Amino acid sequence: MSGKTRSSRMPLVTPPPGKHMMPTRVEEASPLERSLLGGLDREKLSDLAEVLFTLNNNRHGPIPGFYVVVSTKVDEEWCVGQLCADREKPLLLLEDTLYDSPDAAQAAAERLKAAQPALDQPGGFVL
Repeated sequence: MSGKTRSSRMPLVTPPPGKHMMPTRVEEASPLERSLLGGLDREKLSDLAEVLFTLNNNRHGPIPGFYVVVSTKVDEEWCVGQLCADREKPLLLLEDTLYDSPDAAQAAAERLKAAQPALDQPGGFVL
């Protein structure tokens, strides 16, 4: 994994002049991300990105606190993913660590979420 932190701004593809559209990450999807997302409906992924963009306070990139468990090999291997407001890659897989049970991956996702203060998460506020 690179020296970037999850909260660092990611480089984005610049839309053509005169076009107003949600940009996408410059970096390519990993082979695992491509294998998991490649067969999905592109229009539905685009719709998902619009929803995630709204949840992320109209910002592009990873959404703090929004972690999911993803099965990478059916009934064998799981990893944690982070939802991302990006049309091409709405899921960033944290594939450095793979788990042999969904419970272990869920516990890791919960630890990642707990490590972020509530104010950094969409909808987070203090009364």
